[in-house]
Amino acid sequence: MMRLGVVICHGKLAFELLHTVERLMGRFENLLAFSNDGVAPQTLFEQVVEAIRSRKATELLILVDLRGGNCWRIGKMLEREFEKAHVVSGVNVPMVISFITKQEHLAFEELSRTVEQDGHRGILLE
Repeated sequence: MMRLGVVICHGKLAFELLHTVERLMGRFENLLAFSNDGVAPQTLFEQVVEAIRSRKATELLILVDLRGGNCWRIGKMLEREFEKAHVVSGVNVPMVISFITKQEHLAFEELSRTVEQDGHRGILLE
């Protein structure tokens, strides 16, 4: 089993999220960043599929920035393309950290729910 996190966002957000988490947590191998900036949706979809297949991933957690946007649509296409894949929208730093720290300890379905919940826990009005 190879688990892979795929972050797809508008602009440079995906790369900046991974860069931020890397500064906090150190390097990690099974998390990829993609931007839809200047790339047609079908082309981006094909690039992501190629990256996933080259890593022989069998379980995918796709983290996107905006539900209903192009990145989310690509995530939904990936869900249909791969047997074990989930899309979580509203990606933030707590979600990415959750994926990195809990992916080896939780079953895939539980990991997907936990990443979503941890993302919510990171948002507070204080």
